[in-house]
Amino acid sequence: MENARILEERLKRIIREVSNQTGNEIKQDLLVDLEKEVTTIVRQNSQQEVTRFLTLLKGAIHQI
Repeated sequence: MENARILEERLKRIIREVSNQTGNEIKQDLLVDLEKEVTTIVRQNSQQEVTRFLTLLKGAIHQI
């Protein structure tokens, strides 16, 4: 009986450790995905702003 209890405790510790590691990996994956999405949004916004600026500049040059 004592061996069964010891094995059960070890199994619980292993499961807890695997669960914690898996949770950390999932969190890391979510952060990586978030970083990619934010980077994409910032790039798109920057490109739109540059395009807008160049369009305004082109219009100003044509008026001169």
